[in-house]
Amino acid sequence: MNESISSRIERVKAGKVTKSQKKLLEYFNTVDFRKIIYMSITELAEDTGVAEATVLRFCRSLGFNGYQEFKLHLAQDVTSGVKTSGDEEYVSDILEGYQTALEKSRKVLTPQILEDTVGLLLSARTVSCCGVGHSYLAALELHNRLLKMGMISFCEKDMHFQNILISSRDERDVLVIFSVSGGTKDNIEVAEIARSCGMKIIVITCYDRSPLTRFADVVISTSPMESPEQAGSMASKIMQLFVADVICHALHLSDKARFDSYIAKGNVATAKKLV
Repeated sequence: MNESISSRIERVKAGKVTKSQKKLLEYFNTVDFRKIIYMSITELAEDTGVAEATVLRFCRSLGFNGYQEFKLHLAQDVTSGVKTSGDEEYVSDILEGYQTALEKSRKVLTPQILEDTVGLLLSARTVSCCGVGHSYLAALELHNRLLKMGMISFCEKDMHFQNILISSRDERDVLVIFSVSGGTKDNIEVAEIARSCGMKIIVITCYDRSPLTRFADVVISTSPMESPEQAGSMASKIMQLFVADVICHALHLSDKARFDSYIAKGNVATAKKLV
């Protein structure tokens, strides 16, 4: 049986601890663990007044390779004693989760955020849509919608080719990145390349203080809807797709005649494909 987080923390307490580690230990002694599983490493570092590197070293002192592995075990500890829903309850629980995800997403899509996002997209020569893992679904949906509206859009699933594509862009182009955690290495790498090329960057993430947001011109930050052990949950996918849909509607309304014309041309071009 895996050793609990509490046991690991007590073991660290019994040894020699630095001043920074002491701050973390005091924090863990008072905080509800359920709060931490939805926090990025940046947020935890800021809450405790230590550096991100200190948090990472602390996780390793507990026996984990990194912060995400620590959060995964923490989530397992938190949920191990929680009673699961009965057969008649889980459908309602799932529906409630979707409703909560959509409502939280709606609140962050303010007129100013949408205006800033649409402004960047309208001025873009090309738009590159990026997402790793389950976030690729929203990136692909946005890409498809933009193509139908007559915009030049790219969406490479292979991150190797994504990096090659981004390396040839410049300040006339826009990159849109979907990332639940905002800390995926592949996303950070592509953002670094985009920034060095002068691209404008829009980030859709659950953590407004995640590493990815430091590259962003516009951040659309929804609330976390999954713990590490629920990575890739349907609620997070729905939340990302909803944001992509709203962005496209806002873009369409900004120049309805123009985009209606492109959509109509696309419909004519594909009409013969339908049986």
